[in-house]
This record gives sequence, structure tokens and C-alpha cells, in this order.
Amino acid sequence: MGGGTKRPGYMGILLGILLILSGCATTQQTDGLRSDMLGLQRQMQDLDGRLQKLEQAVFGAKGSAGAGAGGLAALNARMDQIQMSMAQLKGQVEELRHAQQQSSAPPPSEPKPPSDQPIISIPGTPPPQGTAGTAPSQGPPPAQAAAPPQTAPAPNPEKDLYNAAMSLYQKGDHAGALRKFKEFTTRYPTSELADNAIFWTGECHFMLGSYQEAINSYQEVLDRFPKGNKASHALLKQGAAFEKLGDPTAARILYERVIQQYPQSPQAQVAKQWLERLK
Repeated sequence: MGGGTKRPGYMGILLGILLILSGCATTQQTDGLRSDMLGLQRQMQDLDGRLQKLEQAVFGAKGSAGAGAGGLAALNARMDQIQMSMAQLKGQVEELRHAQQQSSAPPPSEPKPPSDQPIISIPGTPPPQGTAGTAPSQGPPPAQAAAPPQTAPAPNPEKDLYNAAMSLYQKGDHAGALRKFKEFTTRYPTSELADNAIFWTGECHFMLGSYQEAINSYQEVLDRFPKGNKASHALLKQGAAFEKLGDPTAARILYERVIQQYPQSPQAQVAKQWLERLK
């Protein structure tokens, strides 16, 4: 997730949250969510800088292996976690907006005032209840509702499965990670992290030496998420996979495409290095 690459997923969520916060929720809630978002944004910027340097160091050698590959995977995993956190923040803001709409509903109609007509009482019969001259009945005070018990955060199987897959990848268990990422894409095809999971499926194939399968996974990212945050990565690694298969012509075309389509991205800088190597 390079610094120059456009991230419609991150930025779209962030913009949507800011627009919602401008018109709903309490000041305290708004300030808290805005602080959380700014903190995540700073983390993303910091990780972007570190990721760019590490990608250039790791990818400077042929392929994606090397001493820094584990650190590269860790940074990518952290960026994915931030994307998930941004999606969760969006959900919290939607809940606040719903609560705001509920609280702004018109209040129930007031009871009609008592009639101003004089009360005619019949001697020997008590006046009607609730009228002048009678004391209101004193019933027992209403019991106060008990505060709801504190509940633990709801489990998030989607996030847990993704983190499990990424953890296996970081530990070097690429076959195990591949199974988990495939399970993720099957169970959560519309997830905020669906494109990430498909990309990491390709990375697992790449690390296992299944370069054609890796190419297919990278192509799925490009076909389904052409403007996603993993598109430039997928295009670059697709070129690397073709190079591994002994097709430098296809690799060169893809590296040039990275430079043309994502000129300000770290992947473009890496592609330039790899083009030089192919000369």
C-alpha cells in the first residue's frame, strides 16, 4: 500500500465519516471519533513512508523474497488492519447517525388540557377523579429502570479469520495462509478486505513457486478492483511472476504499465529498478 497510490477504500471511508460527523452525534462522541480517525490517518502516513523504503530494499533484488520480506509483510498487514479499523469506525458513525435521527423525532402529543367547563356535581356522589377539589391519588413512585449490564465486545469472525491468515503468512506458512485467505474470500466476498485477501492469495502462490496461479490471482485483483489499494501491487507482482516464468517481454510490458498508471507510487519506483535489470 504505497504512499503515492490512490486508496479509494481508505479515503472514501474517511471522507464519508467526516461528512457524517459534521451533522450528527454529540460533541463528545464526534470529538472522540474524529480523534480516532486522525490517529489512524497519521499511522497510515507513517507506515506509507516505511513501506516505500522497505519495498525498494526488498524488491530491489529479483523476486519478492529476501531478508526484509517478513518486515514487508508485517507492514502490509498493519495497513490492512488500519483499513479494517476505518471500516469499523464507519459503522460506529452510522449507528450514531441513526441514534441522532431517533432523538430528533417529534415528541408525542401533549395530553389535552382539562375542560374549562364548570363541574356539576350531584349531592351525595363523589366528584370524578382528576377534577378540581380532589387530591390526586398518591401511588407508589415508579421504579427506576436498572442500568443495562456491560457487555463484552462482539466477536468479529471476519477480522479474526483475516488476521489468522496474515499471521500464518508472516510465520512463513504460505500453504496454511493460502488456505485461510481462500476461505476468507469465499466467506466474505464483499468484505472491505476482499481485494487484499485475493492479493495475498497471489503472494502465497508466488512464495510457493506457483507463478501461474499467482498471475491469475493478481489478475483477479485487477479485474474486480481496478481502483483498489492493491491494484498497483498486483500489477507489479504480476510482472515479477512472468519474469520468474522466463517471459521477460511480458514482465517488461507490465513494469512499464505500472510506471504509466501509478507514476507517483513506490511500485513505480520498483518497476523502474526492475526494468533496468532486464536491459
